[in-house]
Amino acid sequence: MKYYPVNLDLRERRCVVVGGGLVAERKTLSLLESGAEVTVVSPSLTPKLAYLVASGKVLQVPALFQEAHLANALLVIAATNDLAVNRAVAQLCRKKGILVNVAAPPEESSFIVPSVVERGDLVIAISTSGASPALSKSIRQELEKRYGPEYGLLLTRLAAVRKRLHDEVGSEEIRRQVLAAIIGSDVLDLLRRGGLQEADHLINELLKQHTGL
Repeated sequence: MKYYPVNLDLRERRCVVVGGGLVAERKTLSLLESGAEVTVVSPSLTPKLAYLVASGKVLQVPALFQEAHLANALLVIAATNDLAVNRAVAQLCRKKGILVNVAAPPEESSFIVPSVVERGDLVIAISTSGASPALSKSIRQELEKRYGPEYGLLLTRLAAVRKRLHDEVGSEEIRRQVLAAIIGSDVLDLLRRGGLQEADHLINELLKQHTGL
């Protein structure tokens, strides 16, 4: 099956996780990292989920799943250990036009979640379209070695420079040249070796060279 790759903005959007086990816990944590407002529908919870509920980070509906629990949801995760319940959740979501990911059976999902490498705001997603999660994991592990935390540091600096250029430099061509010069310079290597001040100094020098700022 051919999937359409997309990044969703889930900030302050209601997302529902049906289930209270370890899979539901993992999915809930991922949704929270994306800024979603998460409701977990389950009579029982893992200790971690119970802590999140007690701390007010997650809302729990301590009941078996019902259709009403889907109200106003943008996205739903079906992660119970009951295949029939998961299928019922998926069918209702499709009927209502709600995005749904099903832990098992996965073919009931309307979207799948890729394997991900995150370095700050840099997100590299790997998907085999559900054909081989093991291969996705292997590729992710390779990329984790290739792209270290220095890429997150670089991206933070590029974002700041980009904003400054947008505010202070009218020429789009010059803005592109500056960003390309930074990416092609030794800044990344300096960040990799822990030379944050040296990297920032080089960025400022490149800014002066190309713009006079």
